[in-house]
Amino acid sequence: MAKNAKSSLLKGVLHRFVNVHPRFRLFLLRLFFPNRDVEVELFGARLLVSARQEVGYLAAQKMAALSIPLGGDSGILATLAMLIEPSDTFLDVGANVGLYSAVMARAGAIFPRMKFYAFEPHPETVKRLRSTLQRSGVEIHECALSDRAGELEFREGAGSWTFGAYDPKSPFQIGSRAVRVRAMRLDDVPIEGDSIVMKIDVENHEAEVLSGAQRLLASGRVKAVYIDGYADARIPDLLRALQFTLFDGRTLGSDASDCKLLAISSDCLARWARCTRSYENAASANA
Repeated sequence: MAKNAKSSLLKGVLHRFVNVHPRFRLFLLRLFFPNRDVEVELFGARLLVSARQEVGYLAAQKMAALSIPLGGDSGILATLAMLIEPSDTFLDVGANVGLYSAVMARAGAIFPRMKFYAFEPHPETVKRLRSTLQRSGVEIHECALSDRAGELEFREGAGSWTFGAYDPKSPFQIGSRAVRVRAMRLDDVPIEGDSIVMKIDVENHEAEVLSGAQRLLASGRVKAVYIDGYADARIPDLLRALQFTLFDGRTLGSDASDCKLLAISSDCLARWARCTRSYENAASANA
């Protein structure tokens, strides 16, 4: 509360003495910011801005550089939101406290047929996840996804975002902080819907998650898979063999990123291309 009060006080002071006095604000901008154009990146998009006239974009980029949610996740969320259609199902594998689930589940307000599932194995983090997603319509599973059902040995790190299956090579895990968690195969989980978008963030356990979802991935029901980093170099070829086309998840560039890998079903891309041609043909006929 004290921090919020200080922030509100600072905003009030800036508004009263700077923002509503444009001549004084312009004097400060000329004093501290050069009059030149610079390139910034926000939400996966590159922008050319004036260092003086659009200074807010520079400030936003600096904050994003220090924050994974602002610097990395924001661009991915924008991309995934563009892929969503009215009857889709969204799977959040490695949900943590529910950033992706909470944002994507907002689509349920206008697309009531959508389904949402979140998977999180950390016994403490999942409590916060449930609080975040209460009344959101997201079905929460307190478990890890892997290539087999049973129990897995996980290790904690300095924060919940590094919690993952035991990896002796990981520099982020603390060897003495072991936790046994329940594991399931995604193929054994009843998932509704025939157009599924998956987000996977599982700290180097990606290959095992995909192996446990082989039947689902081969069924033609999965429209897109976003993988937030992966350890197994075979994953891109595995997805290509399943008829997925690979993109950079932040920018939708065709140069697929090792850290932000987005795989979109080739059938889905072909369907969108047909829809675009139909629209263009109809527009030409009506011109």
